[in-house]
Amino acid sequence: MIAASAFLPKLLDTIDAADPPAAAPADLCAALGQALFERLVPYGVPQTQTIYSTGPDAACDHRTPNNRQADPDAYGSLHVRLLRYSRVGWHSPSGRASHAFAESCDNSAIGGSFQHTSGIADEACVAYQEESDSGSGSAIVRRGADLFWVDNQTHLGTVDSARRAVADVVSAFLAAVP
Repeated sequence: MIAASAFLPKLLDTIDAADPPAAAPADLCAALGQALFERLVPYGVPQTQTIYSTGPDAACDHRTPNNRQADPDAYGSLHVRLLRYSRVGWHSPSGRASHAFAESCDNSAIGGSFQHTSGIADEACVAYQEESDSGSGSAIVRRGADLFWVDNQTHLGTVDSARRAVADVVSAFLAAVP
């Protein structure tokens, strides 16, 4: 019994080390394509304080600046994040991602309450909302051990434009990020 309890931590460390998370792209914005952000965020600029890539975690954020002079009624934001899971003990990377996916989809987003949808990667949930002159949409997508979040809001947008924007970002992610 004592030998087994002394051996178990070393075994778990060996298992964890054998299945580390994949590195996220060094620049998630570039991986998805600058043109995508330019098309979906009116007058958008990268928010350098919230763009990062560190190990298995990366994010990209574009927003319309408050001080712009042209077309003050057209504004929006697009935030995307990728988190790649690793093995912890007996919990597989994809199992951990699936658990985090389920918890995330139980929350609400700028697009309202999430609804599960099929046909997108391994699992996905989406939320869309139209309020006044704004359309917003969110998605959480799981592919293997990866979770990918999208939040998009556009003033002078509709729920249909939000749906298309989120679908375009998810498609770009699935195509560009291995």
